[in-house]
This record gives sequence, structure tokens and C-alpha cells, in this order.
Amino acid sequence: MKNKHRTAFSLCAVLLICVIFTSCTTSVSLETRTDKSGAVAMQTKLSPSVQTLVASLAGVDSTEALFDANQIRASLKAAGFAVTGLKFPSKSALTVTAETKNITTMLRGSKDLLTVTTANGVNDMRIKLTPENVKKAVAVMPEDTALYIELLIAPIFTGEVMSAQEYTDLIAIAYGDKIAQDLQKARVNLLFSVPGTILSAEMTNSRENDIAVKDNTITMSIPLVTLLTDLKGTECRIRWKE
Repeated sequence: MKNKHRTAFSLCAVLLICVIFTSCTTSVSLETRTDKSGAVAMQTKLSPSVQTLVASLAGVDSTEALFDANQIRASLKAAGFAVTGLKFPSKSALTVTAETKNITTMLRGSKDLLTVTTANGVNDMRIKLTPENVKKAVAVMPEDTALYIELLIAPIFTGEVMSAQEYTDLIAIAYGDKIAQDLQKARVNLLFSVPGTILSAEMTNSRENDIAVKDNTITMSIPLVTLLTDLKGTECRIRWKE
């Protein structure tokens, strides 16, 4: 019971670690609607080496499930989401879907995480993944989350200027070469569905093939190490006409 309680209590921290240290691609999707309501979904899976690390940080046996369904629902409800789907394909994998009444107020205290403006019939959505917004996200999590954040040593949390290679080397020293290799391979895929015809899709520091548009859906792919070390943040911008 003690271990189970610790797992539940530290859920938010574990989820952050899942996103940061995962050899598989983490996908986060957002479906926007004309009334600014939306649906959010997240899929992630830990590699075996990361599984062991997360279990150690959470204080549980590596053979135990790392997620607690009740705690996940409670955390999302407190953040203003209504959970519509929750699956655990394995003890180290998680799929969550949820609804929000207003996509522009998903993060309390932030005025620019996600904004939508309309002019001359054209909708302009901007998503700013900045250190400031990340810190605000951490601020609404349980107090013990801060202790886990310190273990991640990521510039986006600490504010320390560090190149992607320097951060990878630091992770290798702290957690081993395998975790560092996982970090170098990892990407975060952001999928956006909009209610209309897409006019343009942009992302700061994007490379060829980082942005793909199909019908009314945009996929933006970001190297995880870039997301964690770029103190200027990453901004995504999508324009569409209904």
C-alpha cells in the first residue's frame, strides 16, 4: 500500500519524466473547435532502461505498474479537463484522452501558452512552449514534483544556458549512456486538428520534414533535446479559414 500511495502521489512528476526520458516518440494531439472547446490526447511509452529509472525515482518495484488511473483522473479534473479515455497498453505505456471547454485556458496563470485570434475570417492559433509556461505548469502540480524536476536537470526547468550536446553529456553522467542515447533519439510529435482549411503552419527552428499537413491536420515534430535546452522556447503557429 505504501508503494502504491507514493506512485499515485507522485503521478505528475512521473508523467513529466515519461515525456522527458522516453526512447519512443511521445505524441500529443489537440483538436480545436469553432467554440474554442477541444479534445486533448497523449500517448507515451517508456523504454526498459527508462522504466527502471522511473520506478526508482517513484519508489516502486520495476515490475509494478507506474500509473494510477484514479490519480490521473483526479489530476486532470483539477486542471479543468474531463477524461474521456484512459488506457494502459502495458505497465509502462499510457494513453489519455480528455475534453476541455476552452483551449485558451488550459494552463492556469498563462496568457500565451495557447492563443487564438480571428481577423478577416482567418483564425490564427499560436502555441508557445517557453520556460515560463513550463514553470507555470509545474507550479500547479503537487509540491513533491519540484524534487523530481531537480533530478531532470533540464535547462528549460533550471534556466541554465546549455547546448543540446552538453545536456546529453550531463544526462549520460547522471543516468548512464543508455538513457542519454534514448534522449538523443526521442521526439515530441504535436498534432493539431482545426475546423477549416489550413492556410499556413509554422514552427520556430523547424527543419525539412518537421511539419506535415494533411487535410485539416498538422503534425509538428520536435527533437526532445531541443525542446529541453532551447531557452527561447518553441512557438507553433497555425492559420486556417472556416
